[in-house]
Amino acid sequence: MSLTGALNAAVASLRVNQASIQVLSANIAHVNDPNYTKKTLNRESLVLGESQIGSVGIASYSTAVSESLRKQLESLIAGDGASATQDELMSRIQQLLGTSSDQAALPNLFSQFTAAWQTLQATPESKAAQTAVIRYGQQLAEEINHVAAGIDTLDSDVKDETTQAVDNLNGLLEQVFELNVRLRSASENGTERTELIDQRDALVREISQYVDVRTVERENGAIALFTPAGLSLVDGPPSKFVYDGTNLYRSEDPKTPIESLLRSGKIRALIDFRLDNSSKSATVSSDPATEVIRKLRSQLDAVVKAMTATTGSTFSSAYDAAGQSLRVEMGFETTVQAQPASPQYTTVKLSGDLRPGDVFEIDINGKIFSYTAQANDATLDAIAAKLAALVNGDATLGVSAVAGAGSIQLAGTANDTPFTVKTLANGETPELRSGFFTGTDRFNFQVNQSLLDGTQQLKKNSASDVVNALNSTDRTFVAAGLTVSGVSYKGMLVGIVGTSIANAKSVSDLAKFNTESLAQTEKRYQADVGVNLDEELANLQVLQNAYAASARLLTVVQQLFDTLQAAVSR
Repeated sequence: MSLTGALNAAVASLRVNQASIQVLSANIAHVNDPNYTKKTLNRESLVLGESQIGSVGIASYSTAVSESLRKQLESLIAGDGASATQDELMSRIQQLLGTSSDQAALPNLFSQFTAAWQTLQATPESKAAQTAVIRYGQQLAEEINHVAAGIDTLDSDVKDETTQAVDNLNGLLEQVFELNVRLRSASENGTERTELIDQRDALVREISQYVDVRTVERENGAIALFTPAGLSLVDGPPSKFVYDGTNLYRSEDPKTPIESLLRSGKIRALIDFRLDNSSKSATVSSDPATEVIRKLRSQLDAVVKAMTATTGSTFSSAYDAAGQSLRVEMGFETTVQAQPASPQYTTVKLSGDLRPGDVFEIDINGKIFSYTAQANDATLDAIAAKLAALVNGDATLGVSAVAGAGSIQLAGTANDTPFTVKTLANGETPELRSGFFTGTDRFNFQVNQSLLDGTQQLKKNSASDVVNALNSTDRTFVAAGLTVSGVSYKGMLVGIVGTSIANAKSVSDLAKFNTESLAQTEKRYQADVGVNLDEELANLQVLQNAYAASARLLTVVQQLFDTLQAAVSR
């Protein structure tokens, strides 16, 4: 063995040790980086020449790999992305329904509404009791309106979140494609390749939050991404996805929805939450986090229908069938809002048992016209004629009156000019004959406007039958996602809220399980491919010893060269 060969071997060894220390230093620097995998320098034996001592060189750099755990981790990330999204959305539903407290707004308000009717039943002449019934009735209606509006707002928010999630997915897929290109051109023996693989794997884990993925190795270190159902995400150029507010498409095929090819991930959870197959006459999904918007809309509309239905032993039929309690009254039946080409008009009708001394008042635009029945006023027709004359006697009113059979027709004298009317008979506003609640759906449901503005009052005789109807437990409630029988009106609302709570609990439990499973798998994955500080410090000690040995060899060779030179120079 020549001194030159020994020197070359020592230098080569020092270079390998130096590179090994650099790799080890990078490992230690990234000990807390979850996206970094442990790097290793692979050595190879070198033959420096015939009759020369062998040496060591750098064969390649490798990164720690646990293929099975990586795939399991990506699958769990997708599951956690879906369930965490569902949990967050269901929590927002609970906040909207007020179930985050012990007093959910809808059932609580209905209890107050029922209690107000019971008070009116006990004290039918009480103005305060009447006011309470109307107030709680309107609060109940407004809460239904509020929840309906909140559902629509949430629906719009989820639509926007889905669009943003799809945009994010497209951006991540583009980045994977770019890394694939760089990996194909990267040196197989260089450190750049391992760094690119780390970046790529981190991107795949981020993509897994949005959709479930399956990776397939391609040549030169590149990968292809598919969903387990076979949808191509990246295989060469990346796919680009478009969300139209209802369905997800690939941009190259905008007519074929592909969300069914996503089995998990945030995007599938968002789409399922807004799913509405009602137009397809499809059975509503039994999954607690699917078609949630559709279910709640249907349930609120069903409540409105139940409260306004006039057939059977319903709340509305009980109120409408009750008799009038006032002996004589006067009220307007119809008001047509003024239009640009027509005036406003309404008909005021008088009814009941007329007696001398009865006082009739009409308030038009704040002006009061009053007439007290005389002994010679035999019919309500005569009262109508006297009041019409009083109205027509005011030329500044802008309203004319025509007397009819027990009625007065009031009409504006100018187009597009509204006017207000309020009537009293013996100081009493007329009783609302029918329609305590008005509206046909969750948005326009409200207490009759004439009760709200005070132009009519409740029928005092209705309270007993209404209370019985409110407390009756023989109702069946059928809506999307909910069917209950043998319940009261409050039971319907309790069913809506209770089902929502149960669904949210189910989703929350699954989300917690998925989060815990993901955390455990991440820990195992990091234990396999992450940096162990104790191990790296031990390796550093070995490298220091090897470096010292190589340096010692260089010193010995140098001494030999010096000795040889001294001997030759003599």
